Amino acid sequence: MPIGLEPAHATVTELLSALRSREVAARELVALFLERIDRLDEELGSYVEVTAERAHAAAATADDRAATGGALPALHGVPVAIKDLNLWEGVRTTMGTRSLADWVAPTDDTIVRKLLDAGAVPLGKTSVPEFGTIGHTDTALHGRCATPWDLTRNAGGSSGGAGAALAAGLCAVAQGSDGGGSIRIPAAVNGLVGLKPARDRVSSGPLFGELSFGLSTGGALTRSVADAALLLDVIAGYATGDPGMAPPPPRPFLEEVGAPVGRLRIGLDRQAPFSPDGLHPSVAAAMDRTAALLEELGHEVEEVTLPIDASISDQLRTLWAANLASQPVDQSMFEPVNDWLAEVGHQRSAAQAAGAQFAIQLVARRVVAATAHLDAVVQPVVTAPSRSNGHYAGWEGEAVFADQTAWVGLTPLANLTGQPSISLPLHHDPEHGPVGVQFLGRPWDEAGLLRLAAQLEDATPWRRVPPGFG
Repeated sequence: MPIGLEPAHATVTELLSALRSREVAARELVALFLERIDRLDEELGSYVEVTAERAHAAAATADDRAATGGALPALHGVPVAIKDLNLWEGVRTTMGTRSLADWVAPTDDTIVRKLLDAGAVPLGKTSVPEFGTIGHTDTALHGRCATPWDLTRNAGGSSGGAGAALAAGLCAVAQGSDGGGSIRIPAAVNGLVGLKPARDRVSSGPLFGELSFGLSTGGALTRSVADAALLLDVIAGYATGDPGMAPPPPRPFLEEVGAPVGRLRIGLDRQAPFSPDGLHPSVAAAMDRTAALLEELGHEVEEVTLPIDASISDQLRTLWAANLASQPVDQSMFEPVNDWLAEVGHQRSAAQAAGAQFAIQLVARRVVAATAHLDAVVQPVVTAPSRSNGHYAGWEGEAVFADQTAWVGLTPLANLTGQPSISLPLHHDPEHGPVGVQFLGRPWDEAGLLRLAAQLEDATPWRRVPPGFG
């Protein structure tokens, strides 16, 4: 398997080159990743279901297709992990909750079907917090998910298993979703690229549709910006019944990688309005380093304070609570934070939920207007290093939610406004490991974010392998 870099930590574009030239077979890659999962994942807890039989069958199909010499699909033979919040027909989909411990998905989510149709080889389902509510992956059903950078700390969430698996070399790309930072948070703490697409760019259908008031979107965690662009090309697009449709890009997103960037005007937002301790020194250092790098590249950087007040946290809580309260499952089995949130949802009225959505729309308009003169805004992803595994043991649900609100800071802002946002692993702290920062883009301008992100990747290569997972 003579790929230049160890295949387990190669990018999708590198693996595709080897697969298409038949330097490596899809069967070989699947065998490699399944062996690594079997050997390494017990201490991580990134997978909740490994679908070895399906993976071997999909790899065989990919190799047979390559042998014919015809055109190959965009993700031909690439091993991918599927998030356990997403439906994959015939596969157990627990969403991290005991109330769905044995539920088998009756259909594919649109995003999953697009990955499969593009030739990806699925390895299994990755761990999530219960219903993806918080940014800390530790459930009564599946246990905790650690970051491979420090097994005593959590991989974040809600795409925590996705982030841990990709960082540890247990897949080549990890599908995720983001309703309040759930792609960007695990990307930041695991040293990965995490792109939250713009609202309506990626379909949420077909079975559940839009249950999160426009806050959530599908996406992926990747090792490189080019991989993020390629995956967006694969998963983007309208599907019948979607509540909205993003404007189509003028050209494939992958073509933006390496395209001229020009001199940009970039805001630097250091706010941590919900954290009594402000930014941890490692996060503050990451912001300083990013600002300096942007200026070195010729961009104009200005400090900004976005028009947000603490009340927005309560409005978000109302919508998330309404979502939890509407789940058609045995809610008596909920874990503390969701038990509390569901109770809040049952207590608040439909008028309050509508009012919260209206208030959020007003905030979104103010933020977009206040940043209209900027090409992007740099923000922290989280305010401090990842919480330790077991951090919330014995906590009341309301206290867990308050602590998470302080930790994730303004990361849900992009979900409110619908703007694209990308987390990049631009800083590595000697004590605390990867520290990502995020870039909030113009509405529907993933293209601009990808051009800037690729420039930063060229200037500061970030690919690192966690010790013990090479």
